[in-house]
Amino acid sequence: MSYFNQNITDITKKQVLRGQQQACRHVYDTFSTPVYNLAFRMLQNIDDAQDVMQNSFIIAFQKITQWSGKSAFGFWLRRIVVNQCLDQIKKNHQQLTIESQEQTDHKQKIEYDYQHDLNLMLAKLPPLSRSVLWLYEVEGMTHVEIADLYKMSASFSKSQLARSKQLLSKWLQNQEVHHEKSL
Repeated sequence: MSYFNQNITDITKKQVLRGQQQACRHVYDTFSTPVYNLAFRMLQNIDDAQDVMQNSFIIAFQKITQWSGKSAFGFWLRRIVVNQCLDQIKKNHQQLTIESQEQTDHKQKIEYDYQHDLNLMLAKLPPLSRSVLWLYEVEGMTHVEIADLYKMSASFSKSQLARSKQLLSKWLQNQEVHHEKSL
């Protein structure tokens, strides 16, 4: 079950709309952990996740009148978070492209073997594949919902999920083989 499957009362909505700090704080306290966790899992960067969390709450508080109440408030907020993450992924991709073009010296990289560390493996996945995997497997979203977020077809979501699982499986198998050889 998703932590986003929570609602707020009409009274809280009206208080947030009027900018009452206590109501805003209640909403923040209720949803800050799932918002941050989702952002971090999609972005794999603490600073970016914190920025997305902050921006998501600002947007939610400013646009709370757009929440119809037909679905849980948390699901509406989750959509804002996902859209903010997708924007951040695009921004980061553009920045990485610029930096890689400007970079002239190559520093030696020190590698550390984390042995089955899920966060490390998730971080290795391409951002789109990682976010689709997380939204489907952890957040429980359907392929249609994910496709709608990305403005793509459901087959896009299915193929990204399959690629993610295939890569994770391959990496796990390689680690097991490497581990057996070292014994």
